[in-house]
Amino acid sequence: MISFGLSAVKENQSKSANLAAAIAEFERRGGLIAKAPGFGGNLIPAVRSTKVDPDTILKRRRKALTFTERKLLREIAEAV
Repeated sequence: MISFGLSAVKENQSKSANLAAAIAEFERRGGLIAKAPGFGGNLIPAVRSTKVDPDTILKRRRKALTFTERKLLREIAEAV
């Protein structure tokens, strides 16, 4: 069940009333409120650097042993 906190609703209503009174006071003193257009575009992504730090390059995985290499290692291990 969703619980709507009535105290939060009442608090927001009082804040809204205070803001409305402040706006009315501002306009009464001759202040002008202008609506500016909102930002509607997409942000330009950051440009990636072409420099690669050698310390950050991932170490490549070794190639897996071939069948003949495994067979040779097995023979060496048996000989020991």
